[in-house]
Amino acid sequence: MAQELTTPPAQKGGPVQSNYLHPYACFRCRKSFKRGSREAAVLPCPECGGPSIGLTRKFKPPKQTDEKQWEKVEALVRRGFLFWSLGEPYPDTLREVADFAERHANFIAQERARQPEAYRQIDAALSLT
Repeated sequence: MAQELTTPPAQKGGPVQSNYLHPYACFRCRKSFKRGSREAAVLPCPECGGPSIGLTRKFKPPKQTDEKQWEKVEALVRRGFLFWSLGEPYPDTLREVADFAERHANFIAQERARQPEAYRQIDAALSLT
């Protein structure tokens, strides 16, 4: 006769966490680090201690050596873009950022109104870099 289990069996690798990992980008180091589900809008970079900005899971960081792409990413974040799906691809170059930001200005205004504290933290952190 089979024994009834009173507790679930242990899972390989420990308990399953429901938190997603989100990228945080450091523009000083030009690196992205995954952190637990949106702990804060800004966290210290584990490399340099400077600010790292929380982005959406859709963000794919450029190579650390690709300075032009990191400049473009920083320009987008400074304009309020945290890498949501917007119905069109994000710009390929820094030169295209201003027009892209203008096309999505209403969306960014709504996001800033919806999350004022997060954007206050992001704006304050970016003023340090």
